Amino acid sequence: MTSTYNATVAKIMAIYGKRLKQEDYQSLLNQQSVAEVAEYLKKNTYFSELLAPIDTNTIHRGMLENLLRRSIFEKYVKIISFEQIGRQEFYNYRILRAEVDEILSCIRHINAKSDKQISSTSTYVSDLASIDFIELAKIRSFDELLELVKRTPYYNELVRFKPQEGEKVDYTNCEVHLRTYYFNRLIISIKKNFSKDIQKSLLFLLLTDIDLVNVINSYRLIAYFNQDAESIKKDMLPFHGRLSESKQQELFKAADSEDFIKRFSGTYYGRQINDNGFNSNDLEQSAMRLRYRYAKLSLKKSTEAPLSIYAFLYLMDNEVQNLIKIIEGIRYGLDPKKIESLIFI
Repeated sequence: MTSTYNATVAKIMAIYGKRLKQEDYQSLLNQQSVAEVAEYLKKNTYFSELLAPIDTNTIHRGMLENLLRRSIFEKYVKIISFEQIGRQEFYNYRILRAEVDEILSCIRHINAKSDKQISSTSTYVSDLASIDFIELAKIRSFDELLELVKRTPYYNELVRFKPQEGEKVDYTNCEVHLRTYYFNRLIISIKKNFSKDIQKSLLFLLLTDIDLVNVINSYRLIAYFNQDAESIKKDMLPFHGRLSESKQQELFKAADSEDFIKRFSGTYYGRQINDNGFNSNDLEQSAMRLRYRYAKLSLKKSTEAPLSIYAFLYLMDNEVQNLIKIIEGIRYGLDPKKIESLIFI
């Protein structure tokens, strides 16, 4: 099956054209408070409609960040509704991801024995999800969670990790299995619905995302927790793009962070980081910058809806993350130059 949604591609590019520019970021970096950031976004950017009903003088950090995250989902819904492409399985991947994220958030709150807050994003997505996010926020135990997801595929992914009384839920295993389920669903959908050329481009982006997430997570486990190769492998997502299983295993056997970076520099992604002039010693930032670059190039070149949507939403996620870094940096009094070094434009 091929994609014929040319109007959707054009719409995506029109929305992307309204993104924040370099001058917007420079102005935002010079703001002195969360209220000033919100006011700038309200008066000078495409976020004006989102923030129109909000009194920026009283807005707090959590509320602004939730609104910014919600803005991505609003764009997503607008795009998949435009030519009714949401009827095809692949295009609902953001809803599937939101479900996984909310379940994992619920598990974190169960372990912490704290109340889960209902964000504006959750309520907005809930109408489209297969599970009730409002009810999810009321859950206080793993048994209650299992009951809520009993008639969904998530039940089989979670029931094996039901803890003994008094024990915490094994969050890491729950996350690995839920995200593996999510990516399997996405890969099957791509292979079932699209031509070979679209499959190749989409799977490159998707598997690159997974590869680099695995690289960052395994680097952290070695650098900060001194984990051994076998333990690390259990916590990784079981997919491989340009980083083969054997190459991945070599990284897991690194003696320390310095050895990891040395081994990583010999991989496809390590060479790409060097070729693009990124700092190979700052592995986490460089890996994320490489992911951002791939998405940007893919959107620029794409004439097909599935690839355009995937790359566009990744870039919009990055834009919101940039804003959250600015908000957090201002809140903690970081130097604007330091904040600037953390954002990708």
